[in-house]
Amino acid sequence: MAIRAVLFDLDNTLFDFNTAHKQSLIALAEYGESRFDIPARRFLLAYQQADKQLKKEQPLAAACHNRIIIAQRMLEQLGLPSMVTPLELYETYWGTMLRSIKPREGAVELLSRLHRQRIRTGICTDMTTHIQHRKIAALGLAGYLDAMVTSEEAGVEKPNPKIFYDCMNKLNVKPNEALFIGDSFERDVCGAHAAGILPFWLNVSNAKAPAVDFPYKELHSLKEVL
Repeated sequence: MAIRAVLFDLDNTLFDFNTAHKQSLIALAEYGESRFDIPARRFLLAYQQADKQLKKEQPLAAACHNRIIIAQRMLEQLGLPSMVTPLELYETYWGTMLRSIKPREGAVELLSRLHRQRIRTGICTDMTTHIQHRKIAALGLAGYLDAMVTSEEAGVEKPNPKIFYDCMNKLNVKPNEALFIGDSFERDVCGAHAAGILPFWLNVSNAKAPAVDFPYKELHSLKEVL
């Protein structure tokens, strides 16, 4: 059957999230030093502790990614007023990221070609909906996309197949009519396979592939799809 839709992960697939995340953490450290006179290392350690704590408490919920909750927790751990500056920390982190991110090489060309060929496109992503829309807008990709389902909307995190099913329902396609492209083998490749979609693993770091008993395609660049 012909392919009618291509689904994508967003972070570290359509753009380099890891690099942008590091830049955002540097901005947080600078904020902590200037606003609270707290050494950068201590401030970032509090961030990391709050992040791990939230993910441990809510491992399957989109709230575990919410930077404003992480900011509130880190302020509490540092003994600082937790109702005064969480929004400033949130905007420092995401503002830095949104100003720096660019589409990964080949992303615009691929989405543009799919759009011209009338192949529908969707995003399946772990995260809160609001910030994912802001990222897509900052990347200039909104006009090429037809739908998005976040883990916040689906109520589950990848690799749960529900998030993939929900996106396919929005696009009105069946699993054998779709492909999925993502960077995480566990979340994206295994999740897409569980939903009956042929997975494409975007392996830009040349990581060793896990041993699995199902078919998938390995990519090292989005340009390979073109």
